Amino acid sequence: MTAAVPGGSLGTASPGGRAPVLRPLDPAVHTDTVRELARARDLAALGREETTRAWIAGRLTAPGADPARDARLCLGPAGDVVGAAWAGRTSGVAGWVVEVVLGPGASAADGTGLLDFAVTRVRETLGGPDGAERATLSCFTSEGERTLRAALRDRGFGAPRGYHRMSVAADDAVPHLPDVPGAVVRPLSGEADLRAFHRAKNRAYAAEEAGKEEDSFDAWSRWYRSDPGVDPEQCALLELDGAVVGFVNITDRMLDSRGVAYVRQLGIDPSVRGRALGTVLLGWAMGEARRRGRSGMVLTVDRENLRARALYRRLGWRVESRWDDVRRTVTLPRGGHD
Repeated sequence: MTAAVPGGSLGTASPGGRAPVLRPLDPAVHTDTVRELARARDLAALGREETTRAWIAGRLTAPGADPARDARLCLGPAGDVVGAAWAGRTSGVAGWVVEVVLGPGASAADGTGLLDFAVTRVRETLGGPDGAERATLSCFTSEGERTLRAALRDRGFGAPRGYHRMSVAADDAVPHLPDVPGAVVRPLSGEADLRAFHRAKNRAYAAEEAGKEEDSFDAWSRWYRSDPGVDPEQCALLELDGAVVGFVNITDRMLDSRGVAYVRQLGIDPSVRGRALGTVLLGWAMGEARRRGRSGMVLTVDRENLRARALYRRLGWRVESRWDDVRRTVTLPRGGHD
């Protein structure tokens, strides 16, 4: 496995050399190309394959996405595709997000070219009907992506928020789960449960998740239904004495690459935390993944969320990689300056 590279050891992208060559990205034509780039990136940075074709296709065709405006390919000196990027908005997340995929033939300058495209795209949306003059653009990157991290630093992305990717094997023994009187976990069933899930998500994330914001049910449901690997039968509500106080969203976004179930979201209402309800809910999800024949489970957790990290460790989860969400504020230019 390629060793993780601490963020502080990275340099900046060289300002000289070949200018990046960008071209439109057409999902109908280029999804497999981007998939191969992502596969090479994953193997080099993580030592294993993670990103699936379905995930890339889903992101390029997500609600509100317009690849003609929001996505680009980057060509290398020989005219081959060495990188790709797409920018967009996600329901429940404040600001814009850019996904950058750099293959082994990409340079830091290629990365800066794709980031410049994303910054320009965000700036084009400022000063519109809502009068916004600034927006946040974030990029999620593993510690092993040295070329991209250099490009991000060169283009002013900073203030990283750290995350751990954790995993557990399905054949690991599930620790004894507590018996919490009145606690019941049940899979989603119908529109009413989806609405309850959405309300629970907004309550749980309101105070602790960086960059999160409340969203409407209609906006959230469009994203939920289009999320790659979504399966309502693997999602559940946690009730305590008949009231919904928690939720878990399990997807198959890594099923084709790793054979695992991915914990997309898990949350407990702040008013009932500290009562072992997170253990009950995650234990249910682990048992469900084993029942479905998954090889294990994977999730991503904020490094500052000490309570959640402790819960996962107690249930046998281990850190397998480290990631950063780095951000830049994009402003409406005044007098020719950003």
